[in-house]
Amino acid sequence: MSRRQKTSGSGGGAMPATGAGLIRFFEEDTPGIKVGPYAVMIFAVVLIIVVLAGPWVLKLFTGTTG
Repeated sequence: MSRRQKTSGSGGGAMPATGAGLIRFFEEDTPGIKVGPYAVMIFAVVLIIVVLAGPWVLKLFTGTTG
């Protein structure tokens, strides 16, 4: 069996985990539609309003009461 020699300095331990690899991964240009976070939030709010107001709007156009 071979023996490892103890070295002094920073070469002896594991490197700390960093997010540098993730940042580079998400900066790569990927095909598809680019949508910002504000657009997603606005779309979600509009969708919630449409779903909640849908029955009321249907009553207006169909003329049914109930």
